[in-house]
Amino acid sequence: MNFKKIIFSILIASMGIGLSAQNNTSSPYSGFGIGELEMSSGGRNTGMGQTGIALRSNLFMNTANPASLTAIDPQSFLFDMGVNFEYTKLESRSKSVNVTDGNLSWLQLGFPISKKLFGAISLNPKSSVGYNIFTLKSVDGLAAKYQALYEGTGGLSEAGGMLAWKLSNNISLGAKAGYIWGNVAQTLEQSIVVSSTGYTLIQEDNIQYAGSYFNLGTQLSIPFSSKSSFVLGSVVGLSSRLNSETSTTITKSYSSSTEIMASDVESSSSAKLPIDFGIGVSFLYGPKWVATADYKRSDWENATLNISSDKLSTNNSYRVGFEFAPKNDPKSFKQSARYRMGYRFDTGYLKMYNNQIHEQAITFGAGIPIRKDRSFANFSVELGMRGTKASNLVEEKFVKLNCSFNLWDRWFTKRQID
Repeated sequence: MNFKKIIFSILIASMGIGLSAQNNTSSPYSGFGIGELEMSSGGRNTGMGQTGIALRSNLFMNTANPASLTAIDPQSFLFDMGVNFEYTKLESRSKSVNVTDGNLSWLQLGFPISKKLFGAISLNPKSSVGYNIFTLKSVDGLAAKYQALYEGTGGLSEAGGMLAWKLSNNISLGAKAGYIWGNVAQTLEQSIVVSSTGYTLIQEDNIQYAGSYFNLGTQLSIPFSSKSSFVLGSVVGLSSRLNSETSTTITKSYSSSTEIMASDVESSSSAKLPIDFGIGVSFLYGPKWVATADYKRSDWENATLNISSDKLSTNNSYRVGFEFAPKNDPKSFKQSARYRMGYRFDTGYLKMYNNQIHEQAITFGAGIPIRKDRSFANFSVELGMRGTKASNLVEEKFVKLNCSFNLWDRWFTKRQID
């Protein structure tokens, strides 16, 4: 692989980033909080139940823990770009609908800076908003009901830079700092009839978000025998604040005229994101077997968002993953491929009518070598569900396909001339 190919890949990825304004979800739950949270740690992670706190590899990017960067080989360069496609069945007790979504998942670059210092940059969606909800509402004092349509699009993105320090052969420290920004458009359209006179009232809110964040990570490798070892990992995400600017326009439409009741009314506020921490453990048996497990807690109930605090709940995440590589032999396709599976369960950060909106999924994946060097195409599928039919809520069953290209190249090599 040469520099021109990498630049071309980045340009293609940049075109995909331009699609980030499109919906990556059709979940009605994305209308609350900051939307549906995205998972984007790397192509290997998605096939292993979205684990990564204790994963290390010199072949695959892993941004779930910045300390993992110290596994990158000297004089090497890693580039990872992922996309996804999702099919979802939304089902309540009375109705069901099928929807499809897709978008860029991540763009990641990793490289050594010195023998003990390593760096990376990443760009990925933080959350997605995409919903269309029709309901009937009543006016106080009137028996008749009127139609109301809630629509929302947009989401948040994040760009981050990472540094990792190899304190010793077995201990690594890492840090990640970044910037979160995005736009969410929300519309409420109400068709009202009063005294035989009908009109439509439309409120459009355009919300701009911006803020920064800072995370820390550690990994400790413990040799167990000549063929096996343990890796212990931990991550901490410090509480961060998002500033928001809301521009509101309200219009009132009759059969033959439209009246602007308010235009570009601006307001400012801020949202406090939660502190989170996680721990993980991995067991490696030679180059063939990897088993890993993560636990992560995010204290969303202490966050301050644009919804009432009783709708927020602490999110506990439990994840396990496995990887099997028959042999590390680049001459054999079957032996050099990696096969993965995993499971994850998230209690969710939203609580609706005393029902916590949990999510769970099983994952299957494979890493397929695409050249005789150390580059891989990673494919995975997630089969999962989110939400519940209780209390007239919506249950979502989804199939999510992930595809990424993890490209390896050797850089910073001195040319020798005889």
